[in-house]
Formats: sequence, structure tokens, C-alpha cells
Amino acid sequence: MKKKLLSVAALVIMTGSLFQAQTTIFAQGSSWKYKDTNVALADQWKDANFDISTWSAGNAPLGYGDPVTTTINSGLMTAYFAKDFTVNLADLSTTMELGVMRDDGIVVYLNGEEVVRDNMPTGVIDFNTLSSTTIDGAAESTYNIFTIPKSKFVQGNNRISIELHNRGAASSDLRIDAYLKNTTTVTPPVTTCNPLHISCFTSIVPTSQTSKLIIPTEHKYQLILKEGDSYTEGGGLVGGQNDFTGYVPKNASSTNGYLSVNHETNPGGVTMAEINYNTTTKLWQLTKSRAVSFSSTSLVQTIRNCSGGVTPWGTIVTAEESVTGNDTNADGYKDYGWLVEIDPATASVSSLNTDGSKGKLWQMGIMNHENVVVNNAGTVAYYGEDGGTNMVYKYVMDTPNNLSSGNLYVLKLDQGLSNGNPVTTTAVWIQIPNKLKADQNNTATLAQSLGGTSFNGIEDVEISPLDGKIYFTAKGLNKVYRMQDNGTTASQVEVFVGGLTTQYSFNTAQGIKTESWGDGNDNLTFDELGNLWVLQDGGKNYIWVVAPDHTEANPKVRLFSSMPAGSEPTGLTFTPDHKFGFFSIQHPDATILTDVDATGNTIDYRGKSATIVVALKSNLGIETSLGTSEQVTETEVTVAPNPTSGIVKINAPKALKNLEVTAYSMDGKIVYKKKFTGSNSLVELDFTPQLQASRVLVVNIEADGFQKTVKVLKK
Repeated sequence: MKKKLLSVAALVIMTGSLFQAQTTIFAQGSSWKYKDTNVALADQWKDANFDISTWSAGNAPLGYGDPVTTTINSGLMTAYFAKDFTVNLADLSTTMELGVMRDDGIVVYLNGEEVVRDNMPTGVIDFNTLSSTTIDGAAESTYNIFTIPKSKFVQGNNRISIELHNRGAASSDLRIDAYLKNTTTVTPPVTTCNPLHISCFTSIVPTSQTSKLIIPTEHKYQLILKEGDSYTEGGGLVGGQNDFTGYVPKNASSTNGYLSVNHETNPGGVTMAEINYNTTTKLWQLTKSRAVSFSSTSLVQTIRNCSGGVTPWGTIVTAEESVTGNDTNADGYKDYGWLVEIDPATASVSSLNTDGSKGKLWQMGIMNHENVVVNNAGTVAYYGEDGGTNMVYKYVMDTPNNLSSGNLYVLKLDQGLSNGNPVTTTAVWIQIPNKLKADQNNTATLAQSLGGTSFNGIEDVEISPLDGKIYFTAKGLNKVYRMQDNGTTASQVEVFVGGLTTQYSFNTAQGIKTESWGDGNDNLTFDELGNLWVLQDGGKNYIWVVAPDHTEANPKVRLFSSMPAGSEPTGLTFTPDHKFGFFSIQHPDATILTDVDATGNTIDYRGKSATIVVALKSNLGIETSLGTSEQVTETEVTVAPNPTSGIVKINAPKALKNLEVTAYSMDGKIVYKKKFTGSNSLVELDFTPQLQASRVLVVNIEADGFQKTVKVLKK
């Protein structure tokens, strides 16, 4: 995808910082040497003096299965690419920008030294190592941005070497292109924040998804519940595909409340948990969990409970994302595609039909519902449709705090969109008939006939706590919009943040980093300071935090979190004091690793959707009895020899209690598992038969308060 070029003056105005002339070393579409024989090369292949004269050559993009300039062999596990170029060190910026469009994972070497690893696991990489995740959709065409220090280059001839790893030999596609140029010198804004607020953190370093959840070093997290857990009441198990997560306080408490979790399954469901915070242990406790009852004949059931909302009067609204034409109970209403209101105290539906039976919120209309947000006065609700019309809706209640009856409107921009951007800043709200069953069953058709504006995937609508502006995200357009609702009209309609190739710079523990906004804006959540938390379903599945005074001309964007491989973040919700944020991790791969959370215990949600709480370290969990100085770290525990003929020893400086070792083959199967009683500082393992079969093992070492993963190679 081509980037929009700016004049020097325009870029200086945009960044408010220094600008350095752009010097392109090599551009997109350049010629590369490549080796596509599906055979592992010797380790020396990446060296600058390795002979590549007999390799094939062609212009990028190179690959197969997707649009390419040069087609290479298909069915590859790993392909190798190399490019020689000449530089004058005096002409290089302090850091150089390397942009790579990759499908799926890459390891990049400069003059034989690894400088970039993206969408690949940690540890030793070999020919058979699979990428961490499958790259698909818009992410396949995204140029991921990396920086390489000038000190890594040499005067004169240099060589970039890239290993391109597939997600599997049966993958239908593989593709790569890259460019190298001088970096624009950007000084991110200095972030001043309340050190006691959850939004005060240093951005994580940009990354592809890894085997674990990554959050800022200032924070901890705790697992609350996961798919497959047993309910404490009513029998059954917690559902999967955890999505919208809503905290409802009991008596305005930030330490005692209900936690509602949607399950985006078919049939759908909602888990209602009761949780409280122990001020001594600084941990959350789950005291009750049960499934919300949708058993009434008038309700039929629910389907794909996706997002939703928490009302000012303390109820949960859950949204059905799928629409069906069935009318199983012959009540004149299509069965699915509605909003449903829930009383968290009774874990039952609270919305009623006119005859007093439990019902869905018919007058709010049928559609591929995503979420709903209600203003503080309890008079207006906003929501959007993901699919179908892809439009933004407003619902004005006849009676405050009562969603059962009201008037429905759809947003129409005065002059529509151009390349995803509003042509003008004004819009109108057009009323949609919604009092008759025939109209309620045909919301989408009516909205389209009235000329509502389609935004391509409205995933969430939220209200700013600072100025009351309405913010909404269009997943298919990769942007977040905002506007001022004036009643029958709207004004100040604009793009607030985002865009597939839009890049933002921020400070990290490794210095200034730049990252593309990427694909898939999903859930939006405001904290009380006006920071907008954006959870992404697509691309790298990040959580971003956007300051309230952010503008595209003066960006103030930070990177909060990266999800475990295969998963997306869903449904962030805060306690009233904003010390704690709850969100779900939906559909992680079964190959992710176990972890140690704020409890100090090993947690395991491999292949299972999970719901967690995150907070500053001072608010969540306490140090173990060993004390910080006595904790055993990953680097202190050794596994040797490695490579090995089969026998290895795990050696720790202090005894590890409840030690357990699990070894996985490269296709994710458990091939060895052993538990050791008591406390052990030295154990011996025999991996001889497993290494004969696999040659590479991923070994997970767990103990109380400790976890480490290492790749063991056959000698």
C-alpha cells in the first residue's frame, strides 16, 4: 500500500519536531536474491560474504498465493532472501527505518547479525520453526516498521538477509517486500501523568504476537475466570469466545461488584460472576459464578453475544451479532439480532414485553448488533452495526432509564465518505419507523432506504466523559471517528485516530519506537480522564491508549498491550475508581505458554478464552515470602548442555517448589511431562527418545512463582 507523501513543511507542522531528509537506500519492489528449494541452509547463509551468486533473482513482492511480481515455489516452510547494497555512513540517520510486508514471520539479519524478529517465537530459530500466527486480511499488505541503529551498518557494502517463515507447509500463501530508508527524527510528546492512575505507563516495545500476554512493566494482571471453568451455581461450565466484559459495582463500590462476560458462540450466553477485592492480599476473589438464564419461551435463546454495555442504572445490555429470519415461538418477531437487558443481581433478563413476559428490546431494532452505550442522564443510547448496514444508530428513550420504548434514528453524513474520511463535518439524524413489528423486524432495510451512511463495520460507540462527544470505530476502515451530537443534527464529524498505514511514535524502555496503527479497531473504552483505550481485532491485536488532546497533527498515542498468539482483546471495563481494568482474551492458540500472574501461581489458559484484571503493581498482588531480592529469575535457571545428545540438567540457584517440566514437539504436542515432589535446585532429564523424533523441543519449566521456556536442540 502506498504512503501519502508530505512536504517538509507539512511534516514539521505535523510532528512539531525535527525533520531529516528522507534518503531511500532501497525501495519497495526492489530486486532480491532468493532461495526457495525448501531445504535448510547452513547457518553461514546469513553472513555478508556468503556466496549467493547462484541464487534466483526477482523483484518484490516475492512469494505465491497472493499478488506478487516474482512467483517462487509453493508449499515452503521457510524461504531465504538476501540483498546487497552500498551506503555512505555520513548520509545515514541515527536509526534507519526498515519497512517489511511479510506473510507470515521473519527474522532479519544485517551483515550476519540478527536485527529484527517479527511474528516469530523467542529462542533458537531453525528451518522448521513456524511463525507465531497466521497473517491474513489487511495485515498481509501492511508494511511493518522497524528501526535499525546506524552503528549496525558498515561503510560501503552491506547485506540484508531475511528468513521468511510460513505458518505451515500447507499454507496457501507466502509473500515479502521491504524497503530501507533514513528515519524521520520524531520526538514523541513528553507524557505527564498521575503515577497512581492505571493510564500512567511506559509503552511496550512494538512486537508481533508472542506466546504470552505483554503489558507495561508498571502493571500486573490476574486471571479471573476462563473457558471451561465450573460455575459455582446452577451447574455447567463457563462458555468460550469471551467478548464484552462489564463491571457493575454494588453500591458504587470499586472493590465489590458483578462481572458480566459475553460468549460470542452459537447458541450464545453470558456468564455473571460476583467478585470482590481483598485489601490484604490485593487480589480479586470470585465468590459466585453462573450462567444468565435465557430459558423463557418468549426469549427463544441468544446467539453470538458479542459486545454490549453497562447502563447508568446498573444493568447489562448484551448484543446479538447475528440476525436470523426464524420465528420459533411464533410471536411475530425474528428470533435473533436484538439487544437484551440483564439484571446482574439475579442473572436473568430484565427487559419485558408489553404482556409482562421477558423479551428483547424490540424498539431498538434488529441488526448485527455490536455494542450499546447510554448517556449519564439515561435518556439516549448509541450503537452500531457490524455488517448489514454498517451504520451508526441513536435511540432516544420515551422514559429515562427505560430502554423498552423510544424513537430510533440513523446517522447520515451530509456528503458521505471519501477514502474513509468524512467529506464535510456535518450530518443529520434520520428517524426510522420502529413502533410496529413489521418495522422492528426490518431495521436494516429501512435505514438503508432512508440513506444512512455506511462506515464498514461499526464495532463500538462511546461517549467522551470530558465533552460528551460521540466516538465510534469502523473496523473495516481502521479508523476511530468522533462528532458532536446536536439533537437532530451532528457537527465536528472527523477522524480522531487511526488508519491502516498511519504511524505513531512513542517512548519505550528501548527508546523511541514507531509503529503502524494497523488493522481492526474493535472495542473502545474511556477512562475518567478522557484517555481512549482502543482494542484491536486484527493486525497485531494491540491495546492502544490515545490521550484526550491527541490530534492527527499533534499525535499522542501509546502502546499498552500485546495479546498472546492467536487471540484478540475484548471488552475492557473499569472499576469506578479506575484502579482496575477488566478485559477478555478471546480464542488464544493452544500453543501459547502458561504464565505466572499476580497471585504468584502458574496459570494456564492455553486454547481457552480468559477474562483478566489489570492494574498498577502497587494495587494488584503482593511479593512472595521470598522477597524480591530472593526471587529466582529466568536468567538464573540454566538448562544445559544445549544442544544435547539427550541428557540435560536444570540448575537453579535456589530450590524450586512444585517443579513441573513439560516438553512439546514443534507441532505443539506434549511429548514429555514430569513433576518433582518437594523443592529441587537440580534435576536431570532424559530427552533422548523425544529428540530422536523431533530434534527440537520446546521445554516449559514451572514452579511456584516461576516459569521459563527454552528451546532444546538435538546435538
